[in-house]
Order: sequence, then C-alpha cells, then structure tokens
Amino acid sequence: MSADSDHVDLLRRGPRAWNAWRRQHPSIVPNLTRIFLSVGERQMGPMNGGPINLSSARLRRASLRFATLSGANLESADLSGADLTDARLDGANLANADLSQAVLDHADFAEARLAGANLRGANLAKARNLTEAQLAEGVGDASTLLPPQLRAPESWTATAVEYVPQPVVVEETRAVTPIAPGPRKSTAGRVSWLVGGPLQTV
Repeated sequence: MSADSDHVDLLRRGPRAWNAWRRQHPSIVPNLTRIFLSVGERQMGPMNGGPINLSSARLRRASLRFATLSGANLESADLSGADLTDARLDGANLANADLSQAVLDHADFAEARLAGANLRGANLAKARNLTEAQLAEGVGDASTLLPPQLRAPESWTATAVEYVPQPVVVEETRAVTPIAPGPRKSTAGRVSWLVGGPLQTV
C-alpha cells in the first residue's frame, strides 16, 4: 500500500494547514505509508506551527530521520518499520502507537507517553532520555533492543503458552463383505482357558 498523494500534499503545507484539515475531517485516517519528506518538511514542532496531529495516521516504513515531532499527537499511529533516527519525540503522545521494528537510534523520548505502545522488535539501543518507567507502560519482548543501562520490565519476559493444535484422527470406513454361512465347525478338542486352569472340552 502506498501513501495517499492528497494527504502527502497536505502534510507538506505544514502543521497549521494539516491540523486545520484534521479538525475539519476527524473521521479520515491519514495514509502516509512510506512517506519521504525533505529535511525542512520534517520540522513539525511548536516552532513551525505544531505540535502536529498525526493520531491514527498510517506511517508504516516512513522516513522521518531528524524529524521534529516535539509534543506531537501520535496516539495509535502505525509507525511500524519507520526510520525515526535522531527524531525529536520529546513530549510526544505515543500511546497505543505501533513502533514495532522501528529504527529509533538517538531519538529523544524525554517525557514521551508510551502507554500501550507496541515496542516489539524496535531498536531503542541508542535512544535518548528513555526511562524504565516509560518502558513499563509499553509492550515489548526479547526482540526489543534497549540501552545497556535499562532493564526490560518483568511483564515483557512473561511467556504465553503456545497453542499446539492436536492432530485430527480420521477413521476410515471400510466396506464389509458378508461371509456366506458354511458348515459349522466342530468345537471338539478346543482348549478353553478359564479361571482355575485349562479345561478340556469335549
């Protein structure tokens, strides 16, 4: 899926025009998938008319290196696989955002909200101003890369029981050929093993 060209053009007009459009059309989900902005267009902080409202926006695999997203509303945004290297996310609302597989080298998380954020597979090894309290609000796993001075919350290490489907046994139905009645065989000389030892029947 590619970005909606109309949405991209609106974003390039700057945070003021973008936020006004979002207020007029609150039900529209912006599609900015794989967007690539110039360095100037990535400045969406208070100094440039922001903070910008990118809540619920589709920003999967977006190129946002050195973006200024200070105080931005990124709640429930899809940032999976996005490149946020050196991005300013200080004070940003990332609650319930999808940051799985995102590159976050040197990204600034000072006072950012991460409640319910998906951090599985995210590279936070060189993230700045990140705290264990923030991590405890998010959801990560063993694939989340953290700075060496931070420990993963205990909730991340809880392993769920994997469901293993049981094999289905299929019973075969075979046609039974009736046996024609024949002469009755004599039971003479047959040995019957019953309680108390063998008994010779006559």
